[in-house]
Amino acid sequence: MRRLFFLSMTAALLLVLVGCGANQSGTTGGGITVRDPWVRAAMMNMAGDQSGAMGNMGNMGDQATPMAEMGGDHSHGSEYGNTAVSAAYMVIVNNGAADAIVKAESDVAQTVELHNVAMENNVMQMRPVEAIEVPANGQVELKPGGFHVMLIGLNRDLKEGDEVTIKLTTRSGQTIEVKAPVRMP
Repeated sequence: MRRLFFLSMTAALLLVLVGCGANQSGTTGGGITVRDPWVRAAMMNMAGDQSGAMGNMGNMGDQATPMAEMGGDHSHGSEYGNTAVSAAYMVIVNNGAADAIVKAESDVAQTVELHNVAMENNVMQMRPVEAIEVPANGQVELKPGGFHVMLIGLNRDLKEGDEVTIKLTTRSGQTIEVKAPVRMP
């Protein structure tokens, strides 16, 4: 009887530990783990405001976006042409074989793209990328001025304290659901 009780308690404890063992955002998928996710606060009514941090960039499509037009801090969260935008940042940790993030989705925006910012001809450029490579047993940081998830055409205001769900898909087919708090940079 004691043995059955001990086994039952051990099994219950393991279930509790497995449930609590995810990182702070609770976002794991196979060898990929996401930590410290956050989304930049943004208001939909800023879309027509030319004083925003990104200025009036028009519909850039797949073209590069000169960062000089976006303000000195290379921030997102104001507007993209006449469309309200924001960006998501996080650290993607890989505890397995090399992989890549190839797709991002979220219901808070009409379009979600993977982007990178890089110096090109002495001008900082923001461009969509096909994938964000995550090295084997390594990590990549999505941060302002570098790789990020671009949220274009916001469906609602993103206020500090809100939470945004982003679904990432890897080249290997894993899906990772990220719960990212909205905050000011």
